[in-house]
Order: sequence, then C-alpha cells, then structure tokens
Amino acid sequence: MPANCRDCGAALDPTALACPACHAFARAGEIESLINQAQQAQARRDFVAARAFWEQAAALIPPETVQYSSIRSRIAQLDAILSDPAHSSQKSKWGGAAGAGSIALAALTKGKALLFGLANLKTMLSMLAFAGVYWGLYGWKLAVGFVLTIYIHEMGHVIELNKYGIPASAPMFIPGFGAFISMRGHSITRVQDSRVGLAGPIYGLGAALVCFVCGTALDSKYWMALAHITAMINLFNLIPVWQLDGSRGFASLTRNQRAIVMVAAAAAWWFSGQLFLALIAIAALYRLFTKDAAPEPDQTGLIQFLGLLGALTLIMVLAQNAAR
Repeated sequence: MPANCRDCGAALDPTALACPACHAFARAGEIESLINQAQQAQARRDFVAARAFWEQAAALIPPETVQYSSIRSRIAQLDAILSDPAHSSQKSKWGGAAGAGSIALAALTKGKALLFGLANLKTMLSMLAFAGVYWGLYGWKLAVGFVLTIYIHEMGHVIELNKYGIPASAPMFIPGFGAFISMRGHSITRVQDSRVGLAGPIYGLGAALVCFVCGTALDSKYWMALAHITAMINLFNLIPVWQLDGSRGFASLTRNQRAIVMVAAAAAWWFSGQLFLALIAIAALYRLFTKDAAPEPDQTGLIQFLGLLGALTLIMVLAQNAAR
C-alpha cells in the first residue's frame, strides 16, 4: 500500500484501511480494481468469482462506512442467487439483471457520478423551477447552462462526501438563491470539511473551463458569458464567511496560511479589479482574528484555495472581455 495518503499526504500505517488525518481509503486503487473485476464477473454471470472479488474489496474498506455496507449487501444478494436450487436454470435471468446493474455501477465509478442527482425527481423539479425563473430574465439557453453549472458545483460536494463514506442528499435548487445539499448525521474532520467545501468550486472550475474552451473554439459570446458567470459564482463561494465554501476551505488552514490567502486575494483584486476578490481578502482578514484556525498546516488545502483563486479569476476576466 502507499506510504502516504494520496489526498492529504499524511503517513499511513501499513495495516490502516483509512487515512488517520482525512479518512480517505488507504488502498483506494486496489478497491477500485477489485470492484471493476467483480462487475465484470457479474456481467458474464460468474457469480462465484464476483462474490470473491466483492469479499476482497470489503476486506480493504473500514466496516463503519457506507461503502462497506453497500458491498456486504451485494454479497448477500449473490449468496441468495448461489443458494437458490434453481440457480442453474435461472442463470440467464439473474445474469441479465446483474449484468445491467454492474454496467450501471461501472458507469458511475468511471466518472459519471455527476448523473446521480438527475435521477432524483425532487432535484429535477427544483432545477426546472430554478431555470424557469432565469428563463424569463435571460432566455432559455443561459438559464439551462446556468442551472447545469451550479448542479456540477453541488455534485462536487456530493462526490467528495461519498469518497469519505458520508451519505449526502442530491442537490436541491431554490430560485433566486442557489442550491444546497444536506449531510446525513455524520461529523467530519477539519481536513475533510476543507476538501468537501472546496470540491464544489473545483468542479465548478471544471465547468467554467469547459464553457471557456467552447467559447474560444466556437467564437461564441454565449459560452463566454456562461464561463464568466460560472467563474463568478464559484469565486463568490470562496468568500470565507457563513456557510460559503470558502469558510469550509478555511477550516483546515492555520492563521499564517489564512494570511497567505488574504494577501493573494488582495493582490489578485489589485490587478484584476474584481470585487469578489476584495471581499475574499476582507473576510480572510477577519478570519485571522477568529479562534477557529487549524493548529497544524494543510498544504494541500492551501494549494487548492490559491489555485482556485487564480484560475477562476483568470477565466472570469478573460471570458468577460471576450463576451463584450
């Protein structure tokens, strides 16, 4: 297994199943490989082999996590199939269902977890209501693009929470306000809180970058406008106050690291003239005097915060100039 956590860099005990600092799975690569092999075995209706792979994956996952419970449930389902006397004659029927399920799960584990919320009726209805408000103000194209980029931002939080074995709701949209997700009765560490908080802007940065690339390739003011507003919303969320993502990102930063963010935001504001950066700098200054600073530095969290500041500011400025 790796000597250090790939998420936070903390040293790992050779027998540890999860990182003691951020609680990410210590052997995530092996787990993913075993899950893929289990899915492939189910797809070809080899339930004995599938069960063996699921068992091996379960042995590498902390028993108190949601992922462990999910795998044990799959093993129980396979046990029911294998213990059925009619298993031989029903192999095709069960295999087809299991194969379809494994294909769906494989799609999710291969980077399509973003589709999770779109299968939730309440999320879809709230998205439609949200888009309807902005449709009347800015037209359907910008409204649809706006709601999808916010959805991607929120799913960043959900995906990061799931990585730590913490269940979360699908995003819910409130017209005129934004969107939110809710955690379900779990406490998290400073580092986890920072990673989950900044995951939204990180995914939002990806959405803004895609819009910017499309705007450049197609010479489209629509895509540039969408890139600008997406970068702007995610930059606003980096203000380290209240329940905004920036506040959660500050959870793992020491006072000195918060000062670095303050100076970087002030410098970026000076060169770009973007108001949100001044607000980030002012809020960071305030957070220098609160008593919630982390006792130990978090270099990964600091790099993520500074990288988001720079990249989102650059996209916002370039897209704004191109959209004029």
